[in-house]
Amino acid sequence: MAAGKLVVHPIRNHIDNQARQLVNWVVEVATPHHAERDWNRPGRVEDFIDRFADWHFDWLDVPELFRASGTILEYPMVDQDPLPWWGRGRVTLLGDAAHPMVPRGSNGAGQAILDAGCLAEAIVQHGDVAEAFIAYESVRRPATAAVVQANRTNPPDAVLREVYERTGPNSPSNASRT
Repeated sequence: MAAGKLVVHPIRNHIDNQARQLVNWVVEVATPHHAERDWNRPGRVEDFIDRFADWHFDWLDVPELFRASGTILEYPMVDQDPLPWWGRGRVTLLGDAAHPMVPRGSNGAGQAILDAGCLAEAIVQHGDVAEAFIAYESVRRPATAAVVQANRTNPPDAVLREVYERTGPNSPSNASRT
């Protein structure tokens, strides 16, 4: 786990006359906490490439992927303490505006979808928008607060930590990257 994590999403094949592929990739590595939360901060390949220097697969050369990237952005993995309320009267919050959480396992997107469903149901049941918003918040605020708190202690990717702890850095599954 100390090396970090890499997720690679192929987007489109044959984007040029060299038959290259458009790829989105995400690297997760622990870094010092930044006081400024900037989701457009330019990243530097030099800050993390060494951790993946020996990640060469028959289908992907990871260091080469990083070096060939045009733009690298650094995104902080942050959340906020649950809010005491989401709305007043005919105004309410939904999704990350209501409950920003660490984006693990698509939690934020999943919770926003659940928010929307609950809100739609509350509007149908209550008719009055202000009453519907109160009903929606009474269901979703405790549920999302529980997800934020759970992510802090045992996030969805905790299974990766568990496998690593049980198998160690020299197990065949962890040592087969070269």
